[in-house]
Order: sequence, then structure tokens, then C-alpha cells
Amino acid sequence: MRTFTLATALSLASFALHAAAPRDFADHRALNAEARLSVSNLAGMIEIEGWDKAEFDLVASLGESAERIEISGTAADLKVEVKNRKSNFSYGDGDTRLKLKVPVGVSLNLDGTSSDILVRGTRGALAARSVSGDIDLATAAKQVTVQTVSGDVRLDTPAARETKLNSVSGDTDVKGAAGQLFAESVSGDLRVEGGVFTQLELKSVSGDIGVHAGFAADAKVKAESLSGDVRVNAPASLSAEVTLKTFSGDRTCDFDAVREASDSKRSVLKIGEGRGQVSLTSFSGDVTLDKQ
Repeated sequence: MRTFTLATALSLASFALHAAAPRDFADHRALNAEARLSVSNLAGMIEIEGWDKAEFDLVASLGESAERIEISGTAADLKVEVKNRKSNFSYGDGDTRLKLKVPVGVSLNLDGTSSDILVRGTRGALAARSVSGDIDLATAAKQVTVQTVSGDVRLDTPAARETKLNSVSGDTDVKGAAGQLFAESVSGDLRVEGGVFTQLELKSVSGDIGVHAGFAADAKVKAESLSGDVRVNAPASLSAEVTLKTFSGDRTCDFDAVREASDSKRSVLKIGEGRGQVSLTSFSGDVTLDKQ
């Protein structure tokens, strides 16, 4: 009887140990070259890599709070969702890590509440949302949309022609984008190193804004910060009507310009033929227009 009890106890302990350990999950199926793919993961990691196969490959490690991974849809429109346990009980490590390989042309819709999001080597339209995770995208997507509350955002998107970013407290770094870029941040810094923009709108409440980019002849550029510094480094060929505005900071323009109006808070300048529009504003920070 004693031997049976000991064996039973060992068996139960082994079962509990395996139940608490991370669980692996894998799936492989056909996926169209330009399919739509949606991925949702509450906590952990979403990692996506593009490849030259019309196939979907998923390898996952489920955290203790995850109940299962649900995959639905077709080869043209696929959805992957991590289903979590409906309980207030703490399951310890709740992180679920998803690693996916998808066709390079797939359009991605990614939702990670507390998950980090990492994408490499795709070229389809891309939308990524996270509340507290970081977002890191290195893709050839032409359309990119990013939303995050407290995570940092890093983009390396040389083919992007329409980019929209919204962040509350994380820093945002954009490299390679061109065309149209709209970005807002509450307390994080915004840094842009891009190609040639036709329209650029950047807003931050307390973060700094820094831009090093080219501008089309009739580009519209607007950068505003409440208490941070605003600095734009523009090509020597810039032709624009320029407004520099600050209430308590310094205003600096490195270009030869015709001064059209000026007072204690604002300078209106004309550079070259004045074809484009550049407006740099800060309430208490410095505003600077530098020449490359």
C-alpha cells in the first residue's frame, strides 16, 4: 500500500511538472502568395519572416495562461489566434511565442496586447498594434500602420510610401520611408531618417522631433512639439515657404532665406522659389532648420 502511494505521488508530481512546462505547437499548410493573414497574441511574442514559398509555417511555445491556438480561414484569408484560459488564477509564465514563416507578399494584420512584434522580409501591407510591447519592422511593405501605447517602435521600411504611426510613451525610429508619413507621440521622441517625402506630419507633446530626409519640390512638412526640440535636416536644394515658431525657445535657420515676417515668437521665411511648405513649432523647445 505504501509503495502504491509513493508511486502515485511520483506520477502526480511528474504530471504536474509536465503540465506546468511550456507546450509546443506546430502547423504547416498552403497559403496564397498574396493572402491576408491576421495574428493575435495577448502576451509574449509574434515573430514573422517572409519566404519564397506559398506556404504557412508556425512553430509556437504556449505559455501557461494559453489554452490553445486556433487557426481558421482559407488559403486566401487566414486567422491565427491564441486563446487564453478564462480564469483569474495566475498561471505563472503567460508568455506565448509565435514564430511564423509566410509568403513575402502576404498582407499582415498583427495584434499583440502585451506582445512584442517582429517582422522581417515581407512586402504586403502591414498593420501592427500592441499596448505594452515593442514593434520592430524591417519590410518592403508600401503601406505601414503602427499603434502602440508604451512600447518602442523601430521601422526599416525603404519601400513604404504611406506610413501612419501612433504612440503614447514609447520612442519611434523610422528609417527609409518616403512619400507620406504621419506620426504622433505623447511623450516619446520621434526620429525620422527617410527618403523623399511629399507629405510629412509629426506631432509630439513632450518628446523631441528629429528629421533627416529629402523633400519633393512641393512637399508639405509640419512638425510640432509642445515642450520638446524640433530639428529638421533638409537638402540644400530645398524650396519652401518656412514658418519657425516657438514661445520660449530659440529659432534657427541654416539656409539663405528672404525674411517675410518676424516677431518675438515667429519667423516666416522664403527659401528659393518657395514651392513647398515647412512649418516647425514648439511651445518651449528650440526649432531648427538645418542644411544637409
